Amino acid sequence: MRFVRLAVAMSLGLAAPALAGNLTIEDVRYMAFDKGIVEIKEVEFHKGIWKVEGEDAGGHEIKMKVDAWSGQIIKLKRDD
Repeated sequence: MRFVRLAVAMSLGLAAPALAGNLTIEDVRYMAFDKGIVEIKEVEFHKGIWKVEGEDAGGHEIKMKVDAWSGQIIKLKRDD
């Protein structure tokens, strides 16, 4: 019976945040590569936010902030 309740809750989107978990440093690295960072200079975790600094293929600095719980990119800044 417990499994049925969980399945129903997940189908309604109610249990997803409870089961999602935090992003790992590897998850954030892959996100950075997907956004054009080819060389990561620094990765930092502070108060639920991953901060990544790196460079794209052209040598331009990219800074990215990611919410560790939701995986949402909060900020993405590329210096040209």
